[in-house]
Amino acid sequence: MKLNEKIKDINEADDLLHKPDTTVKWRESYYFGWADLTNNISGFSTIGLVPNEKRRELVFLLFYDNKREVYYREPALLNLVDDINLMLKDKRLTYRLIKPFQKWEVIYKCHKFTVNIIFDSRFSTYYFGEAASWYQHFETSTIIKGEIIFKDGRIKKIQGYGQRDKSWGFRDWHQFDRWHHANFQFKDWSCAFRKDYIKDTIDLSGYIATKEGAIPVSNVEVEIIEDADKYNTPLITNYTITDKKDHIFNITAKPIDNNTSFRFARDIEGGYTEMFDQMVTMENKDTGEIGSGISELLRTKFFA
Repeated sequence: MKLNEKIKDINEADDLLHKPDTTVKWRESYYFGWADLTNNISGFSTIGLVPNEKRRELVFLLFYDNKREVYYREPALLNLVDDINLMLKDKRLTYRLIKPFQKWEVIYKCHKFTVNIIFDSRFSTYYFGEAASWYQHFETSTIIKGEIIFKDGRIKKIQGYGQRDKSWGFRDWHQFDRWHHANFQFKDWSCAFRKDYIKDTIDLSGYIATKEGAIPVSNVEVEIIEDADKYNTPLITNYTITDKKDHIFNITAKPIDNNTSFRFARDIEGGYTEMFDQMVTMENKDTGEIGSGISELLRTKFFA
């Protein structure tokens, strides 16, 4: 198991399931994102186990051929067991652990096609530590390979880069005024970060990774250019990222296609929390290199 040197308290068992505490909103989550710019295929998928609320959350979004496949369910979780193969699947969606911290497979089946994608870690896993967003959290940049097998026999290959992460502990969308999250995948390096805003507090965590290791980020500035639609959907997001060795990265993110943005929203008393997840192309403004990844914005709004 190859882990970043910052990881002190994580071992291979942490890619498995954890025993929850009694916190109502205790949650264990697995998240997978992928992009194949050559074949114009991208998407993301997540499963959250929320045992004290006796439910699971399963999400699968696939963007392909200017189309989208959306699957979302919140099935009951009446009995949490240690069998990861049982807990991380339903009738359509399966998350299969092949080797902890190294290889996973996501499988999705519907009446139109079957999708399978292998996530194989390419850089060290990076431990984010504790934050308001989670008790423990780690992320890994991956190489992805797979295919979409259509019911008529057609096959579309998938090959590119992705990111997977894992977190467990207390989780509540609505405690945040906003957050910015992104992961960037380039040929020889990747970046992932979270910048959370809670009242007067800003919490930043993240890293720049290469084959040589990972360097924590020290600062991230975010500029969003919004659409004029009713949601003020992000159109362009500019990131200026500084790592702890004072390297600066200027990145511009734009949705891969017109349909590769997705908005989630949940009502709260007096307002709502919304989250925009976008599969994007990432342009390194300093070198011109084009990469891919996910750009995410969460914000909580209250009615006047």
